[in-house]
Amino acid sequence: MRTRLYAGIFLGLILIPINAHWIALVSGVNHSLQPAYGSLFIAPIINLFFILCLNFILKNVAPQLVLNRLECIVIYEMLVMLCLTSGHNPMDFLLGTLIHPFWFASPENEYATLFHRHIPRWFTIENKEVLTGLFNGESSLYTSEHLTAWLWPVILWSGITFLIFFMLLCLNSIQRSQWITREKLSYPIAQLPIAMTKSGFFNQKLLWIGFLFVALIQILNGLNFLFPFVPRIPLKISNFGSTVFTTKPWNAIGWLPLFFYPWVIGLTFFVPLDLSFSVWFFFLLTKSQLVIGNLGGLKFLPGFPYYNHQGLGAWITLGGLTLWQSKEHIKGIIAKLFGNRTDNHGTQTDPSGHRWALLGMVCSSITLVLLFRHAGMSFSIILAFFAIYIVMSIAITHARATVGIPYHEVIYTHPQLILVSVLGTRYIGAKNLTLMSFLYPYVRDNVSHPMPSQLEGFKIAAVTGMKHQKMVLVMTAGLFFSIFASFWSYLHVMYKYGINHASGYFIGIGQENFGRVLLSWLVYPQTTDHVGLSFTALASVCTIFLMIMRRSFLWWSFHPAGYALGMSSGTVWVWSAVFTGWIIKLAILKLGGLKMYRRTAPFFFGLVLGDYVIGFAWSIIGLIFNISVYRVWY
Repeated sequence: MRTRLYAGIFLGLILIPINAHWIALVSGVNHSLQPAYGSLFIAPIINLFFILCLNFILKNVAPQLVLNRLECIVIYEMLVMLCLTSGHNPMDFLLGTLIHPFWFASPENEYATLFHRHIPRWFTIENKEVLTGLFNGESSLYTSEHLTAWLWPVILWSGITFLIFFMLLCLNSIQRSQWITREKLSYPIAQLPIAMTKSGFFNQKLLWIGFLFVALIQILNGLNFLFPFVPRIPLKISNFGSTVFTTKPWNAIGWLPLFFYPWVIGLTFFVPLDLSFSVWFFFLLTKSQLVIGNLGGLKFLPGFPYYNHQGLGAWITLGGLTLWQSKEHIKGIIAKLFGNRTDNHGTQTDPSGHRWALLGMVCSSITLVLLFRHAGMSFSIILAFFAIYIVMSIAITHARATVGIPYHEVIYTHPQLILVSVLGTRYIGAKNLTLMSFLYPYVRDNVSHPMPSQLEGFKIAAVTGMKHQKMVLVMTAGLFFSIFASFWSYLHVMYKYGINHASGYFIGIGQENFGRVLLSWLVYPQTTDHVGLSFTALASVCTIFLMIMRRSFLWWSFHPAGYALGMSSGTVWVWSAVFTGWIIKLAILKLGGLKMYRRTAPFFFGLVLGDYVIGFAWSIIGLIFNISVYRVWY
């Protein structure tokens, strides 16, 4: 068993740099796919799919080389760790943040006067000669000047990334028994990799029917993209809202597309009905606030309806309620740590795992705090930032394990906003605001948040019989190696092609982070935002009300996690697909009950696999021929 584990880790280490290079190309340059963006990452599923196909061939040729379920799960999880560190989020954001302050400094924007003095010299790269090749391309990372300049920033920010993600891994390790064993959450995102590694998965006819159904549609749409005379089956109607809602007050709805992503529809099939209903219902409810504001003349409130503040109220409250729900579990852990090895059910337990997890969480947290204190941040702001980050991480993790939303772009809803809204910019100070900007890549939109994927890894381990300690080892090794592989792949690719010619968000994230947000805080100081905080309080009350109603009445269909996700502007990308998946599942349950639901489940797995495999194929075609191709996602 141990040999199998190490073999899986070894193969994972081989596949990580290969996949990192592919992700950097298709996500950062060619922009033909986002393999590391969303809830169920495309890259690990594609690798698992082809490994299982190879297994099928090897069974008849060289059965001794066939990978077992443990090895497949190990490889899958290591590639999940890669996707947490690579791709559009966070590597686009992190690299774009590190290069922006000095490269884009000019007399007009007054970066040097406003905040350069607050950036430690060891934090990033100031040398514009080193950055010239990165922006213009047709250069190489592998020169002594470039390697020397990037060595320390890569080590520093790889270490910071590892510490943040490892802190969350330890927190997950502490909470896993509460969320997996006691609450028995549904984990819709984990269902496909669990099913794929079961014996006989590919023998299901409905699976291949769903696969071929989507494959034919996406092949046709891809050919139409290259050759317009080929007919297509439209799955994306981006201008739906602007063509339908043209008169007041309905035109206030803004961008409302219809995107029928097959993989989102497929994953939504495995989400409990009341939860998928809550996601699309509350999203449309938030859109109605814009109509009400237009109808009621609320334009005097410049931020109405204060989505970001409402989102903060919902997520922070949801995180607090989740911790409150775990209070007995936390008390039990504390009791075990002080020598009582019996849990609340009278079962003998070994507290050593929790002790190591707690030690890891404390050590990583203290190291992060001391590092940013050494950079110049005040203790109070550092502690407040990470406290808010952890509470929101818990909320997002619990929500995804419960709701299984395929895509959760909790954008612009971050610790900086609540701190500035409560304290004002003058109290926080320019140095703290500047240094917090370097943490922006980790909190900007939470699409590829590490904590939910880590928890799903523990769920997969529990279902497949893999020991928890082994999964921790796999994730830690994968995470450590993946961070450096992600930096290498992006720097290698960008020195070759040039950020100025890339399609990633390298330039945009810096302009957003420093040129818009930080500059506005420094040039136009803000006091306490009482109006914004009132909307935060309102969202908090609504979240508590929804939780009380859900616990009090079985018929109550509105979930507080759906409310929090509805406030997230990123839900606009998937709301129509979630609605479609919900209505299909509702019809199947009404017509045939649970029996028909179980029988049809392979078809919806096929939808996801078909979408991913054809999306992968188009991305490879785009790379080989250096052309723009049809994108199945994003």
